[in-house]
Amino acid sequence: MTSKIPVVDFDGIWSDDPSRQKATAAMLRRALESYGFLYLKNHGVSQTHLDELFEQSRVFFALPQSAKDAVKRKEDGTSRHGYEGIGGQSLDEHFADLKELFHGVPHDADTQLWPKELPRFREVVLSFHQAASEAAYKFISAAALSLGLREDYFASTHDRAEGSVRMLHYPPVQGPVQPGQLRAGAHTDFGGITLLFSDDENGLEIQGPDDTWLPAPALSGAAVINTGDLMERWTNGQFRSSPHRVVVPEGRATKRHRYSVAFFYSPNRDAVITCLPPCHSKEHPPKYPPVTAGEHIRARVQATRPY
Repeated sequence: MTSKIPVVDFDGIWSDDPSRQKATAAMLRRALESYGFLYLKNHGVSQTHLDELFEQSRVFFALPQSAKDAVKRKEDGTSRHGYEGIGGQSLDEHFADLKELFHGVPHDADTQLWPKELPRFREVVLSFHQAASEAAYKFISAAALSLGLREDYFASTHDRAEGSVRMLHYPPVQGPVQPGQLRAGAHTDFGGITLLFSDDENGLEIQGPDDTWLPAPALSGAAVINTGDLMERWTNGQFRSSPHRVVVPEGRATKRHRYSVAFFYSPNRDAVITCLPPCHSKEHPPKYPPVTAGEHIRARVQATRPY
């Protein structure tokens, strides 16, 4: 088996040629079954959207700490989304992550905070959110095709899908790092699928089929796509929810900033995740009990809080 993360050109799915759609869906399925990860070219999110988003991200994280703290999420629920400082998340239960982030959930207007210093920030995040939502739905439609289901099979479980945008900043490494501490601890993603866009700084690694860690450097023009816990449950383990991490750099790279943006796309909160018909049989019964998407994600999020 190859030790490189597969690359899939999504142009075939966007086409009107059923044979190209079928062939592309088959490649997608093989990648998700073996790695749970792939590079996706022609994903549907324009470079303009990405350039604007990364520019806003760099400007936001360069703001004074007091300005970032003004949009900090609060545990009392009055602002459940927004900024989290370094150490605000522990994806590895033993260590705090060496990153800061801004979590944008545009549909949750009552509790979403936006930085007042950046007048275009909200507009740019919302525009990216719309483009990424369309790309993500097209991806899960292709996943349905790959399993022999109708292209619109997931429509009823995603008609109120609440995609969220997470802007991530990994600052230069300051001082000694505890043995085992990472920029982002090893974890699986909680929801359905994730679209990840990164700058040119490396560090992302995924756990491959043989449990070794494989580097996932940025690939020009491609997004990194992976399936999360809910898709693994839906497919009875057929699509992998693979652990991944962001390691601490060495040498000159310790002095550089790293930026990435993740788009998390999950089913409706009340969607019941139960084994899909093509993914179980008498010989391979369902592995997981039914659970709603909201219940599962809530439990996983709480488990990553260091307080």
